[in-house]
Amino acid sequence: MGSKNITPLTPVDACGLGVQPTENPTVKIHGYTFSYDSNLCPSVPRSECAKIMSVNPVRGLLDSLSVLFYISSIFGVIPYSLWAFAKRTAIQLSLVGNVWVVGSLVVYTGLYHVATINYTKDDWGSQKTLTNAIGIFIIYMEPFMMAVDMVAGMINQKRLAQCFDRLARLDNHLAGEGVLINNGRMRRYSIVLLLLMLLFEAIITVYSFVAFEEEFNAWSLIWFITTIPTALNSVCRIWYVMLVSAIRQRFNAMNAHMNAIAHGILHYKDQCAGEPDADIAEIPLDYLEKEIFTVYTQRRKQLTVPTPPKKTNANATTKVITVKPYQPKQPASPPLKPSVTSPPPHRNSAIQPWPAGADAVGYGPAQEFLPTDRRLRPHIEQRLDNKLILFCRTHDELCEIGKVVNRMYSVQMLVAMAHGFVAITAEFYFLYCSLTQQDVPILFRTAEVFLLGLAYIVYTALKCIVPIFVCWRTKTDSQRTGIELHYLANAVDEVHCYEVVNHLSLKLLNHQLNFSACGFFDLDMTTLYAITGAITSYLIILIQFNLAAIQKSNSNSTIASNVSTTAMAVVEGVVTTALTTYVSN
Repeated sequence: MGSKNITPLTPVDACGLGVQPTENPTVKIHGYTFSYDSNLCPSVPRSECAKIMSVNPVRGLLDSLSVLFYISSIFGVIPYSLWAFAKRTAIQLSLVGNVWVVGSLVVYTGLYHVATINYTKDDWGSQKTLTNAIGIFIIYMEPFMMAVDMVAGMINQKRLAQCFDRLARLDNHLAGEGVLINNGRMRRYSIVLLLLMLLFEAIITVYSFVAFEEEFNAWSLIWFITTIPTALNSVCRIWYVMLVSAIRQRFNAMNAHMNAIAHGILHYKDQCAGEPDADIAEIPLDYLEKEIFTVYTQRRKQLTVPTPPKKTNANATTKVITVKPYQPKQPASPPLKPSVTSPPPHRNSAIQPWPAGADAVGYGPAQEFLPTDRRLRPHIEQRLDNKLILFCRTHDELCEIGKVVNRMYSVQMLVAMAHGFVAITAEFYFLYCSLTQQDVPILFRTAEVFLLGLAYIVYTALKCIVPIFVCWRTKTDSQRTGIELHYLANAVDEVHCYEVVNHLSLKLLNHQLNFSACGFFDLDMTTLYAITGAITSYLIILIQFNLAAIQKSNSNSTIASNVSTTAMAVVEGVVTTALTTYVSN
């Protein structure tokens, strides 16, 4: 397998816009080259667009995940070239990276088996067969999940590079429309998740080593090898969460931008609600417009025949009305600018419609569609069409990227959910056994310490809950785009805008985004509810079987004690009779 460069951004149109690259101003930001295309954003001047992108530099998505990339490359989770990423912040396929992943997989699996044998020692057969089978399944499920993650990473390495490339192109198109993506948030999320993973792994591994290791020597340190498979599984889950969160962030950026335009238009209309329509003579006109208006007015006066005034009284004196010369209207008080701290009310208070203080009059991104003269009524007409069409195509592209991400990680999520279900159920059951002073198998010795067992349950549950929650929110945010589109149409309130929005709404209905585990179940809150209910049901069944076994054991011991007492009484009676007979004789 040779090496192949995957550039972070190319001028190929990924959204199907059908626009050929031209000589446009470009801005290079953290390894990504953003170019302005007047065909994509004709309503924004080139100088303004380039100014926005240069004054507000943003971090690229791949650069934001640099910490996660370095950790994954060093431990052999992803097979990319570490040198190419450190030098150019680019994903490059590497033969050495693939060999490193395979070698790491073999070494980690062998060391994990040795550490497990050393931990359990001679206690494999001391428990029941079913208990041993469940313990072996749960213990060796962790290296199996690690193997699935690493092999899937090698299989999907080209798809992952293409996803980053397509997301960078979408960022380029959105930046041309004034929608800048803050990828620094992805960097913070990834670091927080990595720190949580490190915290849980340290607590579980160190606590188990101190509490259960009998001899502290150099060979006993091999126990720390058992934390590698679970840690690498967590790293793969973080990659999945970051990719889905990046898709969701772009959905939210488009929705917030349309929401800001709608609020700006509504704010403008609210300010002009109490003012009468402006007279055409009061409107400032350009030279050509003045000439056309003058000719039109003169011809209209020639065609109009003035009607003579009616004379009510011949002797009545003529009333002269003095007409004051034209003076422009002077406002009684200077217009109040909208408060920076209190923007106009909107439906969702958690979403700021536009950055505070970004506009002098407080209309945000809607300013480009509003007339410069505030005495005029806004007439959007066809000026908003290009932006809405671009958002619709971007929505379709994001849905396609989401489907690719789902195909890359569907098998891993299926295995992770199966492991989480079995591990949490077993840990809860043996935690119950530990609290009731019953024997706990050595394979589930962590349940003997309540805090340690609780930490293991929380850690395993988070690896299932966080991906499900992020997938569910991404799905709901993708469906909210149609709602924001119609809200914008209601704010514009023009026939042409209604027609365009209705046409685009039909397209959005076909842009369905859904995340599933190989089609077996969807990754949403209903699945989380079903898994929780299944864990509770199986836990109750196991506890009932345990109580029945205890009662049966107690009854058997009672019967045995009664039989022994009766036998002893019979023996004592026989001996007493024999002794009495012997003495009497």
